[in-house]
Amino acid sequence: MQNEKTITNYYSNKKIRARIDKLLHKNSLIHSALGTDSTQEEKDEALKRTQTIAYEIYEICPAFAISNFLEVSFKEVL
Repeated sequence: MQNEKTITNYYSNKKIRARIDKLLHKNSLIHSALGTDSTQEEKDEALKRTQTIAYEIYEICPAFAISNFLEVSFKEVL
């Protein structure tokens, strides 16, 4: 029940939504800078930065982070 309430907060709480949206925008900028000519090092750095953003979102709304960042393992946070 707690997870349902937490994820609902993203949709019902404007402050939480604004904070998460800002982080999602930051994440989209990271990935939009990647291209077909990106090196593996650049791709790895982008993934590392995405993980950092995902953990920040997890601190705000765990259920939202888990459901939207499938490439990130939250096991060490849980």
